[in-house]
Amino acid sequence: MPKPGGGERPLGIPTIRDRVVQTAAKLVLEPIFEADLEPTAYGYRPGRSGIAAVKAVHRLLCQGFTDVVDADLSKYFDTIPHDELLRSVAARIVDRHVLRLIKSWLKAPVEETDPGGRRRMSGGKQSTCGTPQGGVISPLLANRYMNRFLRHWRN
Repeated sequence: MPKPGGGERPLGIPTIRDRVVQTAAKLVLEPIFEADLEPTAYGYRPGRSGIAAVKAVHRLLCQGFTDVVDADLSKYFDTIPHDELLRSVAARIVDRHVLRLIKSWLKAPVEETDPGGRRRMSGGKQSTCGTPQGGVISPLLANRYMNRFLRHWRN
């Protein structure tokens, strides 16, 4: 998928079966993870739009806060370490079947186009980082991983 400013973003679009299972998993996991997420984080969260984020910033500025951070992390989804992400997930989810399923989604191969225009597969069983962009569960996992940094920064 073309990126603004050039380049391409590889998308790991799951099969229909995986999309259904990921959606079911998200329905169960999202309320658990949402309870832990920083209230000031808005990306990929239910009931938290860009407009809601702007309103929250405005409200805080009116209360006297003077600092705002707006970050766009380069290749964030592609660089999340699987081991650290799975440890973070396992801190809240103990069912080994669910953890194994999440690991299998992280290891799903992604089709990319190389600089020469040839299609190739990346990721797969040997991959150690990244959560496929295009996966139903990926934004939730990305938020789970990012939350520890936001919490550390807040403290």
